[in-house]
Amino acid sequence: MEKILMLGCDAIARGAVEAGISYASSYPGTPATQILEYIAKNSSVKAEWSVNEKVAYEVAYGVSLTGRRVLCSMKHVGLNVASDPFMTSAYLGIKGGFVLVLGDDPGAYSSQNEQDSRFYASFAKIPCLEPSDAQEAKDMTKLAFDISEELGLPVMIRSITRLLHCISPVTLENIKPEKEIKLEKNPEYLLAIPKNVVRLHSELNKKQEKIKKLLEKYEFNKIFSGKGKTGIIACGITYLYAKELGEDLPILKISAYPIDEDLIKNFVKNLNEVIVLEEGYPFIESLVKKYCPNVKGKLSGDLPLEGELCVEPLLKLFGKIKSYTQNLPLIPRPPVLCPGCPHREFYKALNEAHPNFVTGDIGCYTLGANPPLKAIDTCLCMGASIGKASGISSQGIKRVAAVIGDSTFIHSGIPALINAVYNKSDILVCILDNSSVAMTGHQPTPAVGITAKGEETKKIDLVELCKACGADSVEVVDPYDKKSTFEAIKKGLNEPGVNVVIARRACILVAKKLKS
Repeated sequence: MEKILMLGCDAIARGAVEAGISYASSYPGTPATQILEYIAKNSSVKAEWSVNEKVAYEVAYGVSLTGRRVLCSMKHVGLNVASDPFMTSAYLGIKGGFVLVLGDDPGAYSSQNEQDSRFYASFAKIPCLEPSDAQEAKDMTKLAFDISEELGLPVMIRSITRLLHCISPVTLENIKPEKEIKLEKNPEYLLAIPKNVVRLHSELNKKQEKIKKLLEKYEFNKIFSGKGKTGIIACGITYLYAKELGEDLPILKISAYPIDEDLIKNFVKNLNEVIVLEEGYPFIESLVKKYCPNVKGKLSGDLPLEGELCVEPLLKLFGKIKSYTQNLPLIPRPPVLCPGCPHREFYKALNEAHPNFVTGDIGCYTLGANPPLKAIDTCLCMGASIGKASGISSQGIKRVAAVIGDSTFIHSGIPALINAVYNKSDILVCILDNSSVAMTGHQPTPAVGITAKGEETKKIDLVELCKACGADSVEVVDPYDKKSTFEAIKKGLNEPGVNVVIARRACILVAKKLKS
């Protein structure tokens, strides 16, 4: 066995490889992007970027039905996109071990919200494991496949930016062989139709006690003795925070959900006060309040409900500092578009065309909302720009533009474009094609024609795709050519119907890689 330093993302990926997976899928999204990249670059496992998280989950589920093990990874908001197949797969169950890895982002360092994926696991009634460091992340991922197959359910690994993007020692172990293919027809369990789902839901409910007993068997949740009448309940990485505080207090470490509430009850029965540490929402704190009247945490106001659980509020809670200032007097340094970025030149032309309203989308081009460009008026979620523009124009507002990236357009913009055409919208759709998923590390898109493994494949033609969706006009411009870009934007804003302008120029960093 060899011990090396690994990112948390890489440790999870390595755990899946050691477990003998046959397939991995994902859509790029920080903080979980590197999981699939590690598998693609460091193993022979078939690893694929999917067009969105829903498709990634569905393909992975198909692989599971063959009896083989599969890993599907995404960031927390990606599960919103994949929630449809995710929820129902818990009813139908799995064959080969299926592990879903979620990268949550407390503090919203690269996300549009701070949602807590543990609630999704609870909602779907499946097990969720939450590691505290990279070694646990690898070990738990590996073990999760055994748990998945024993229960016949998907298993979630929930981690956060702080763990996924930090480096710590990890011991590498042998790689298990892949499972044999065993694809069987079983319509009573594989068809989510009315005559089956109530029965399947009943069977899922009956598995809940088995889940708790199995998690108890592996001792994911442990009580560590200490002194005094104050105890700490720490979830995932916050266990390390609790240890670093240097307080010799009793600690209940939680690394798996659902938790047997008797464990909480036994832990708090001889304590006068309990401090609950968890990243995200007060998921466990809400349970603890049932058994202890004196609980400090997020609900009590002793820790912030929003943002990452940082050093200062913890030190203040434990009396190690008297106060802290959340808003330090630092000069703001918001992220900006790279020097030479083609998006900047496009936005200059867009601003000069004076649209009445610009709906934005998720990607590096969202930075066009910042000064000095101030070119975007709203940003909601992946693929929402075209739908928002359609809604605004439906109320008689003219000269509305939607801005969306090439990868985001393929991810979830195509149905919105069809919807706009079908419902006779008068909007300009601007697809900023920079030939990569630039915001998350320049992963290839279907429009580039390169797979996650670096192999050549068919290219998707965005022009023909937009024409097939029924767009009234489709024009391709080079954003470096400001005059032609301005004229195309102006024309698209002023003419009726759904008009598409594709601003095509490779990201500067991608172009450098291609040249080298």
